[in-house]
Amino acid sequence: MTAQWRWLELGGVDGPTMVNVFVALAATVGSGESPPTVVLLHPSSPFANVGFHQEAERELDLDYCRAKGIPVVRRVVGGGAILDGPWEQDYMVVVPQGAPGTEQGVAGFYEHYLRPIRSTLARLGVTAERSGLNDLAAGGRKVSANGALSLTGSWVLAGDLLLDLDPEALSRVLRVPDEKFRGKLAQGMAEWLTSVRALTGRTPDRSEVGRLLREEFAAALGTPMVPGELSGEERASLEQLRASRSKDEWTFQRDRTHPRLSQAPAEGRAVKISHEAVLARIDRKAGKLVRVTLLHHGGRVQEVQISGDFFTQPFDAPFPELERALVGAALTKEDLRPLIDEWLRSHRVQLLGASPEDLTEAILAAGALPPSSS
Repeated sequence: MTAQWRWLELGGVDGPTMVNVFVALAATVGSGESPPTVVLLHPSSPFANVGFHQEAERELDLDYCRAKGIPVVRRVVGGGAILDGPWEQDYMVVVPQGAPGTEQGVAGFYEHYLRPIRSTLARLGVTAERSGLNDLAAGGRKVSANGALSLTGSWVLAGDLLLDLDPEALSRVLRVPDEKFRGKLAQGMAEWLTSVRALTGRTPDRSEVGRLLREEFAAALGTPMVPGELSGEERASLEQLRASRSKDEWTFQRDRTHPRLSQAPAEGRAVKISHEAVLARIDRKAGKLVRVTLLHHGGRVQEVQISGDFFTQPFDAPFPELERALVGAALTKEDLRPLIDEWLRSHRVQLLGASPEDLTEAILAAGALPPSSS
């Protein structure tokens, strides 16, 4: 039997707590001051949650969020923008580097720590299988979304079980071209997302879900789950993170790095802004979505921004540095790909859900869009 684990039940929390509590735990678990930990919690009220590599203004209907009092937060995990709310049950797993499940990288980490999530769903009457790298699906529809990252000596899994679902509410916070498209988006969400209630006809009580998760984690890991509390150091760290990462400088950091690109046209379009300068924007679906905004002149990059719902290891891979490195490059695969490869190598960045080829092809596709006059 391995060492005991700590089991934390935090109940309903706000958005800044939800996205930062595992960050506060990572340092103490990584150093050995705290044991490996599973956290159980859920949103006390809805909040819009944007992925680390996304531009909030491109992903969310910020006017709607402000009008409805829906807070916007940026997490350190990749993935796509979503409305989180009381209809879900969230969990977090924080283990030190080198713990079982971390030896074979991110894919092995997901496989190891999603086992108790799958068995919990099974006990709730839901048969779920792995979907892509990081999710669980029942009948081809996602019922559990997850993200993983390494952080200050720890590995973290953060995920949720969809106990219930309101596709219209989920779609309403997202930015769309028009309301007709929003209706299609809500319909699409209903087709690729599902919930325990939709699959079983009932919404399980949180106490039941918590009990099952605790039993399944203990069984899967072969160790007791011992109830505990946040340490004083962890509470202090969490409060500091809540304060600093509730500011616009954090939440909208990817929206403010390229003011010259803020007037780019709609996705899939290019506009001529001078005799040879063209401003273009394109989305390219890889495993995940890559968004590129490109200003080019005479066949060369003048400025570029890369965002999307992909993941990276480390989570805070410095894309602004890559974007600066690409300035002046010719819009050819021969020029762009080596610069991207060198950035990945020198910063020891691993892309997940997208590849160097995907980034290269997205930039080339933006550069190939036929421009209209401004």
